[in-house]
Amino acid sequence: MKFTNEKIVSSQAMNVNFTSSPILLDQLYGANLQAVYTGSPNGFFKLQASNDDVPLSSSVSNWTDIVGSTQLISTSGSIMWNLNGAFYRWIRIVWTVTSGNGSCDVTIFGKGS
Repeated sequence: MKFTNEKIVSSQAMNVNFTSSPILLDQLYGANLQAVYTGSPNGFFKLQASNDDVPLSSSVSNWTDIVGSTQLISTSGSIMWNLNGAFYRWIRIVWTVTSGNGSCDVTIFGKGS
């Protein structure tokens, strides 16, 4: 069985918008992402996916918001998204700030064959 467990965002300032690097979900049955954030951030996270058939993350160009993934944030804490049967080729997380500041780490864990 294949496992992935990696930090895709590390100590990122939350007073600016940011987008994680694309993560290839090839051969994963499911995955989850956990964002842990400190300080007093205000804004929202959302997940985006792509089915671009490209070998390199730098070549992914067509992104679509995953319906229902947007989460409004107004204080420190954490959030987790479970992607059961994640049949996307690529995934990434997007932060859009409205005010405040803080720091964020995001980890992805997945299982597959």
